[in-house]
Amino acid sequence: MIRIQKPSVPPEKLMQEGKAKRRSHCSSYSRNPIAYQSGGKIFSFDRNIYSHLSVKQALIQAQHEKCCFYERLIGTDGDVEHFRPKQAYRQVGQPLQRPGYYWLAYEWDNLYLACPGCNQRHKQNLFPLQNPAQRAVSHRHSIDIEQPLFIDPGKENPEEFIGFRGEIAYAIVGNARGQTTLDSLRLNQRSLPEARLQRLRLLKTLWQVVQLARSDNKSDNAEFQEVAKEAKSSLEKAFRDDAEFSAAARQVFQASFPFIIG
Repeated sequence: MIRIQKPSVPPEKLMQEGKAKRRSHCSSYSRNPIAYQSGGKIFSFDRNIYSHLSVKQALIQAQHEKCCFYERLIGTDGDVEHFRPKQAYRQVGQPLQRPGYYWLAYEWDNLYLACPGCNQRHKQNLFPLQNPAQRAVSHRHSIDIEQPLFIDPGKENPEEFIGFRGEIAYAIVGNARGQTTLDSLRLNQRSLPEARLQRLRLLKTLWQVVQLARSDNKSDNAEFQEVAKEAKSSLEKAFRDDAEFSAAARQVFQASFPFIIG
């Protein structure tokens, strides 16, 4: 995971139709909260608003076409993911509770682009808090006092919580938020370690080419120096936010590539 810098101004679709829908949902809940809490009534959310092309394109651009959680390139194939689930929520190992964060269904800060695996199979309605008693359970409550156990990549830097030992991600100093994010989203499963490993092996090969070009016996070889120049350029690109698995690449090779990364 990397820090995601979304535009400060939300897409117009959210600012206009999304706000109108939010007012409607809040008004509907206020008229009959018990019905929504029991599941007798559920909200009908308009994906044509929160997943509108303008919204999705803005997320694709901000996230460099990568899943917000596992950093693989997904292009236009991702889902618009609600960080705080809109219809229902649950703690890890606990039953589903209703309603969800219905008032945030069209909020720009709550939307990300995620791969179908993360969104539909692993995260789903999960939204664990350090203290569930502090959960905002309606639009009348503030989310500011919540302490989510999932890392929010749009508001904090995931690289402060999750590190990499080779291709394996780990929670830095065993922090609970990093560990919960890794475990719940299975960021060390689903063939991800193997994909990271292949990426890191490629970078190691490029690094060896650069190092070899700096040695005395290769310094006068113009053709090889040109190859090394291209290898160095590829390395530089691999550590940028728009590269696949850039968080792992930066952390694993920071000591080796200070002149490239730093």
